[in-house]
Amino acid sequence: MYTKVLVPFDSSEASKHALETAMDIVSGIEGAVVTVLNVVEWHDYNAETFKIASRMSGVVGDSLDMNAIAEIGKEAEERESARIREEVDAIIGDAPFVDIAIVNGSPHDTIVAYANDLDYDCICMGHRGMGLFRGMLGSVAFSVLQKANKPVLVVK
Repeated sequence: MYTKVLVPFDSSEASKHALETAMDIVSGIEGAVVTVLNVVEWHDYNAETFKIASRMSGVVGDSLDMNAIAEIGKEAEERESARIREEVDAIIGDAPFVDIAIVNGSPHDTIVAYANDLDYDCICMGHRGMGLFRGMLGSVAFSVLQKANKPVLVVK
């Protein structure tokens, strides 16, 4: 019996089916938790990169406000979270046991690390998502299957 299920979610039909399946898995189980994990690959630029690029483009001079840059990143994360929440709510309704997490990183490594670090019982994911590589089994799903030490349910 699984009580803590991680659902990688990229807005694809397969990830929506995976979320529906995860909801069925934990249905009626007291204390169950489903976490919808959206992994984004925001580029991590350091301050020097921004300074050089901004000077080259003529946008700013020698000083660069890193707080303003951090605020832009936070706003982008909040917008993405609201968008994901809207999509997820259409599937789950008002289920109080569903959390949403947005994490920056490489999807396959981040999914596996997140599941391990937070001790999930199962990863329930779509067979392929919205990534660039599409095959019979998506490259992220295939990689998660290879790397995970948790049960992985791949949903079509």
